[in-house]
Amino acid sequence: MNHNNKRTKFVQIWWKLRNNFLRALTKKRCAAFSAGKVKEGLRSIEKIYVINLDRQQGRLTHIKKELSRVTERQKKPLTTLLHRITAVDALSETNNQITAEVKSEYTLQEQLFVDPCQALPQQLNLDMKIKMSKQEVAVACSHIKVWKRIANGDEEYSLVLEDDVSLHPNFAALMEKSWSELSQKSSPDNNFDILFLSFQEVDMGAEKVKFTPSTFKLFRGIWYMSGYVLSKQGANKLLSMLPIVGPVDLWINHKFNILNAIMNNKSIIPQRSDEVSSNFYSILPILSKIGVLNDGAPSYFKSAELNKPIFATGIEGSELTSLAMSLSMLGYRCCSDIYELPDEERISLLNVTKERIFDAYVNVACLENEWKQLAKLYPNAQMIVFQSNFSQKGLNELKTAWGTRLLLLDEQNCYQWKDICEFLNVVPPVSPYPKIEGIPKRKVEVSDSSVGHYRWLDGDESPWVIDRKNKQFEYIQSRQLTTNKPINDSQLDNTRFWYYRDDTFPGNECLFSPANLQINSRTKANFVARKENMEVRQYSSSAITSHESFLYGKFEAELKPPKVSGLVTGVFLHRDSPRQEIDIEFVGNKPTKMLTNVYYNPGVNGARFDYGYRGTPFEIELGFDATKEFHRYSIEWSENEIKWFVDDNLVHKRSNWGPTPIPHLPMQFHVNLWPTRSRELAGKIDNSKLPAVMELIGISIKARKCINKKTIAIDKQGLKENDLELENV
Repeated sequence: MNHNNKRTKFVQIWWKLRNNFLRALTKKRCAAFSAGKVKEGLRSIEKIYVINLDRQQGRLTHIKKELSRVTERQKKPLTTLLHRITAVDALSETNNQITAEVKSEYTLQEQLFVDPCQALPQQLNLDMKIKMSKQEVAVACSHIKVWKRIANGDEEYSLVLEDDVSLHPNFAALMEKSWSELSQKSSPDNNFDILFLSFQEVDMGAEKVKFTPSTFKLFRGIWYMSGYVLSKQGANKLLSMLPIVGPVDLWINHKFNILNAIMNNKSIIPQRSDEVSSNFYSILPILSKIGVLNDGAPSYFKSAELNKPIFATGIEGSELTSLAMSLSMLGYRCCSDIYELPDEERISLLNVTKERIFDAYVNVACLENEWKQLAKLYPNAQMIVFQSNFSQKGLNELKTAWGTRLLLLDEQNCYQWKDICEFLNVVPPVSPYPKIEGIPKRKVEVSDSSVGHYRWLDGDESPWVIDRKNKQFEYIQSRQLTTNKPINDSQLDNTRFWYYRDDTFPGNECLFSPANLQINSRTKANFVARKENMEVRQYSSSAITSHESFLYGKFEAELKPPKVSGLVTGVFLHRDSPRQEIDIEFVGNKPTKMLTNVYYNPGVNGARFDYGYRGTPFEIELGFDATKEFHRYSIEWSENEIKWFVDDNLVHKRSNWGPTPIPHLPMQFHVNLWPTRSRELAGKIDNSKLPAVMELIGISIKARKCINKKTIAIDKQGLKENDLELENV
């Protein structure tokens, strides 16, 4: 969706002069392109398709001029790869000719999936129908024509361009860098389908994760189909998913869960600044109508906060527990499945004070007789009820008290976002509605986490973190752990328990390398950090990760971290989608301290909630120099509580909502050594003391191992050479 406005004459002249000047200084040859077949093992883009209207020959001339400035692998101009595709003209084509491949009507929900607006109107109809403009239909049909050519061709990769683009002044070098990284990463089972080179992220940012140093794997949140590399495999996938529903750049966002979609880290095929798009965007009148746009130009409401508080009740079970998680995924701080609120919270709620911590209360027994009073106290509050738990008289009383602020749900048809999100006036998240086993109501027991000398560090600001000043939420929500089903002993084979990492992550100045892990005996391993040019990083180090994931247990490592500024030694549990983590860390410039940390994001397995970069860190004074001798460091993780031990002495513990919920999903166990980019965390990297070694002499895991969604108890001790055998993820 190109919303370019007409540029002034001065801007047009400046844009051309700037680009011409920059082109004169930049690389011209790009080995990502090849006019012929390359030797086996190398990948290249062999054709460039340009979508061009018959009545827009001037644009074709411009594209040819742009491509002529760059050469392919054998130094032939990219114009030798050009193939023109006659665009479907909205002025001459009729919608009746393309109904089989393009459905011209889509919904507001499909639009908001791609671009969740920061504010919405009071009444939200996600099923609102939007009719595509003739121009949007024509553009979609034009891209389908290209996909058919690529699917029927012999080329593995082709570049597709619309004719109203230009090339970045440094296009050749940037393109070659990204292509080289992708070629190294690709394998027969891991080839990308589409690589976006021209795009605009939505205002709230595209949902993406790092794929290579120059690219991201994409989940949703970009506009434009002006410039992209499409594989033959990708073209066939796109054709198999027809018809297109809505504008093509909107529709393809909905297919990223099927496509292996990659985006460059910056748009290197920008829209021309000296051209105005002739497209008419069907969504603009709708966005203007609901108040998201004014006078055709994007503008924001003052960020409208979530309606608070929310109350929910019904028969105790999976529906209410799932609803509580869904509210957390929408950004609510949700208290659920308990008998009594802490006294301070109950008083704050009934006295309508600002000290109230939670903004959603689901299946809270002490509120069951307060619905009428709460309806009066909170005129903007909303109530969700699973109605089979109520008599007709009870339902009538709720309707009288809450009126239009009441949502009645049927337990048999509640697993969907639509009803809840329309009622709460929020955009549904990408993730499916959570389906969670019901949690019985639990008792609240006061707990004290103040063990030894400690200091809370600055943490994330998120709905799932409570200010540590609120001591009332240091409590346990007690529940008996579920019993594990027995698994055959044959599944306890640990000969490949670990794999060596060969990757990195943001903030890490090193690339992990299997060569940096030295096993000196059956019970000792050295993790070595070096100053070494690893191309994508200037340091190397080592890390191990368990193949299995665990749900609750005790995880222990006996080690001695190095006393080197800038280095971090980590012993931790971690998962992504959603991100959850429980840490022990040692930083090289503070040898007498240990950091503990917890990251919590809501959702069920596969939900992409990865908010935050600091978690809720806690600094503990050990009373000794950890770099002088070996000590045992342990994490004990249960449904109700996390405890940290040093040499079997409890040094810190956290209960539910103290200050985050307890991570509740399976995680892998990790041990690593890495140089950090953050001087605040561990100080400046001291190169004079490298290479440095973290010594590990034992690991003990007593936990529930997850296999095919079941769990088994294991007891693994020691560190053996065959257990640390290299194996790919």
